[in-house]
Amino acid sequence: MHFHAPLIIDIAGTRLRKVDKKRLSHPLVGGLILFARNFTDRAQLTKLCRRIKKVRSDLLIAVDHEGGRVQRFKTDGFTHLPPMRALGQLWLQDGAAGEGSGAMRATRA
Repeated sequence: MHFHAPLIIDIAGTRLRKVDKKRLSHPLVGGLILFARNFTDRAQLTKLCRRIKKVRSDLLIAVDHEGGRVQRFKTDGFTHLPPMRALGQLWLQDGAAGEGSGAMRATRA
């Protein structure tokens, strides 16, 4: 018996090209990861995500946004996340305080 895990792929730019649509349509693709090269502003990103979902509504759309120096979307209302080291230090000082801070920071307007 063969099991195939879905792939998470990326695209080169801020718009879907014909080749991107073809790749995203493949049944072994489970999602797309976005990087800074895929972002101009919130409106462009929203449009890109809508177009991705038109290709396949079941695709996972993710962002490589780790916090600290790795902030893919830095403008237009996106939340700045602290480096993971800062969250670790907060946890070391007071474990209960550090546990919820990532989620709290991610949901701030």
